[in-house]
Amino acid sequence: MVQSGSLLMLVGVVFVAALRSVAKLIGFVFKPDPAVRAGPMYVTLALTTGALLLMLLMALNASYVPIIARRRTPDVLLVTAAMGLTGAVTGLLTLGRDAMSMVIYLVLGALAFMFIVVRDARLVRARADAAAAPLGGADGAPLPSSPESRPRQANPRSRQRRGGRRR
Repeated sequence: MVQSGSLLMLVGVVFVAALRSVAKLIGFVFKPDPAVRAGPMYVTLALTTGALLLMLLMALNASYVPIIARRRTPDVLLVTAAMGLTGAVTGLLTLGRDAMSMVIYLVLGALAFMFIVVRDARLVRARADAAAAPLGGADGAPLPSSPESRPRQANPRSRQRRGGRRR
C-alpha cells in the first residue's frame, strides 16, 4: 500500500506541474505580459507544456493505465526529453528570470517522472526475470520432467576424434 501511495503522489506531482504549465500557457496566450518578449515565451511555454503533458501521459502509462505500447515508450521518452531540454534552454537563454517558473515546473515534474520510470523499469525487469526463471519444486530443486533433471547425453558426432585426421 505504501508503494502505491507514493506512486500516486509522484503521479500527482507530475499532474500538478502539467496543470500549472497549461494554466500559465493559457494565461499568457489570453493576456500576454508586455514586459516579456512574446516570441521566445510562446516557444518556451509550448515546449515545456508539451514535455510536461507527455510526462503525465507516460507516468500514467507506467503506473496505472497502459496507454502506449512498450515498444513505443523509448521514442516518446526521447521526444519528451528533447522538448523539455529545448524549452528550458530556450527560456533560460532568451528570457532569463521570466522563464524560471516554467523551468521549475519542468524540473519538479521531471524529478517525479524519473522516479516513476525507474520504478517501472525495475518492475519490468523483475517480471522478465520471474518469467525466465525455471519453475522448481517446494525445495527449489528442478522437477523430474524438466530438462535440468535429465542426465545429459553426449552427441557422438560432436565429439572430437583423438589422434588426428583419418587416413
